[in-house]
Amino acid sequence: MPSLPVSLPRSRGFTLFELLVVLLLTGVAAGLAGIGMQRGLARAAEQNALNQMVNALRAARVHAIVTGQPAQTRFDLDARTVQGPVGPASQWPASLHLRLHTAQALGAAYEFYPDGGASGGNIGVSDGARAWRIDVAWLTGSVRLRELP
Repeated sequence: MPSLPVSLPRSRGFTLFELLVVLLLTGVAAGLAGIGMQRGLARAAEQNALNQMVNALRAARVHAIVTGQPAQTRFDLDARTVQGPVGPASQWPASLHLRLHTAQALGAAYEFYPDGGASGGNIGVSDGARAWRIDVAWLTGSVRLRELP
């Protein structure tokens, strides 16, 4: 019986060019993901710093009401730290710029009183592209953070 030529299935592989294109696209995608992640981490650090400022101010109000003594939250603009009446000082990122409006006699501080009131004022915070304002109401001592348009 005559033997028929057997045709083996041709194995299909990738060319070197195709592999290089895939590696290039993977590298570009990883780079873009890294940039996006870095921006997200920077925004998270800014939001964390804003929350720490608001919490330090609110803690001073509560401390004044509970102890019956005035309590302060102090800002050190050179060291970029905020210190409430209790707990450690917290630092904000160098990308955030603060502008304090408070009672002149207090310097870079806000004072809260046992009746719930405060010295009042506000803090303007910006990072170049975005801006926030932390308001401290003098009558009620309430602290409110809002993003500015």
